[in-house]
Amino acid sequence: MIALVVAIALLCVAGWYLLSHRGALNPGLKNANGEETVFQALDYESLSEAIGKIEQLGELKIVTTDVSNYPNIKLYVQVKDESGEDIELFSPTSAIREQLSDGTMVERTIRSVERVKDNEGVGFELLIDKSGSMDSDMPQMQQTMREFINQLDFSVGDKAEILSFDSYLMYMTTFTDKQDFLLNGIDNMTPYGQTALYDALYTGVLNAGNRLGANCVIAFTDGADNVSSRSYNEVIALAKEKEIPIYLIGTANAESSVLSWIAKDTGGEYWDIDAMPDMGDVLKRINSTQKNLYSLEYTSDKSVKQYDPHQIDVLLIDGKTAAQGAIFPGAEFTPAQKKQAQAKSSRYEIKAADVSWMQANDKCIAQGGHLATVKDQAEMNKLTSLAGGAGLKYVWLGGYTSERGGKVFGHWVTGEPFNFSAWYPGEPSRNDKDGEPEFYLMLWNIQGKWSWNDQRNDPVHDSGLSYFRGKTGYICEYEQAQ
Repeated sequence: MIALVVAIALLCVAGWYLLSHRGALNPGLKNANGEETVFQALDYESLSEAIGKIEQLGELKIVTTDVSNYPNIKLYVQVKDESGEDIELFSPTSAIREQLSDGTMVERTIRSVERVKDNEGVGFELLIDKSGSMDSDMPQMQQTMREFINQLDFSVGDKAEILSFDSYLMYMTTFTDKQDFLLNGIDNMTPYGQTALYDALYTGVLNAGNRLGANCVIAFTDGADNVSSRSYNEVIALAKEKEIPIYLIGTANAESSVLSWIAKDTGGEYWDIDAMPDMGDVLKRINSTQKNLYSLEYTSDKSVKQYDPHQIDVLLIDGKTAAQGAIFPGAEFTPAQKKQAQAKSSRYEIKAADVSWMQANDKCIAQGGHLATVKDQAEMNKLTSLAGGAGLKYVWLGGYTSERGGKVFGHWVTGEPFNFSAWYPGEPSRNDKDGEPEFYLMLWNIQGKWSWNDQRNDPVHDSGLSYFRGKTGYICEYEQAQ
């Protein structure tokens, strides 16, 4: 009770102080809408000693951190009122003090206080169930996802990645701000197979967790997981390590108790929907929650090690209205380690390796690229030259085959249009002679000529396909090569 009274008093202080010192604040900063904002770093004691009235005391939670520019630390925080609704601070103002190893509290310099919505956008990892049970609901689900993509603000910095899952995990669109690629990825989903939800969640969290800034995972499923190699406990552990909230949407046939636990334990939320149109309202709410995060950047010092636990007292209040804010004394966080990919000097990189398509794709994604795609004959010539120069005959590319209405079609992992093809006669087949499914695009050299084939995931380690060994590789493509 005493702590609560103190917290309210501290925020009351801030209101009067900010209103009476309006001239000391720094006007002139503008958000993405051209609206004037106010930001001023006031010392912790000043905010604590002033007398006034805060109309709305909120709850502050640290969602994720960024220490890539250490000793500068960026905190992404959420501020909600008593009913769980987001509090909007028109001109966020903050003060932070940090505890040293000897217990001393030291005032820290605030570098910036910004609302994500106005300044840097959000990274959305979208995981979509396209198992066979989605057959009748697929059109409505796709329409709902299109509407969500169209709501994103790419001009500020929103980006998304779309992974679909059934018995397998497929990249419908790698992480991008290209709206047309994202929409194309949604359109190319077709129902198939069972439900590998936990495998999809694990990959989604891994991808999102290695990006800087505000990121989250959103997953929809219409049923229980039945084929994953990963467990939900592994998903939760990784999400906590990487500081990634998981938002889950399920229908009546989903395992609501498990999904609710995953969401709650990772700082997300779970919704049990009755009909597919309800999914649109949920997505709007998630989008709003993520956009209303605030980034607080302050300067620590190297006496506190980069990835060690940090303890701070933090105040966040509205410098314009002095009517809302939040306080979190004794906040603790341990910065997540992000495996940032290094910039590449060339667009393509070829690797000789006896690996499966999934392994090759994972390696490219982890390095900040993706398996290479082919838009025209000139690019085809470039890739075949690389493959030949490396002495390879079987090379993985970044494509899948899918089937709709009895017709097989190709899809690039980037979501870009599949307007060029170089299939070997009789391909794509979608199934091998022994009935094994073939989904993955391979560049291969048959009788001295390069062409494409859709292949099983891991032919190298099939006892009957030993001719792949020592002649297989993959090509990574980097969109941001220097």
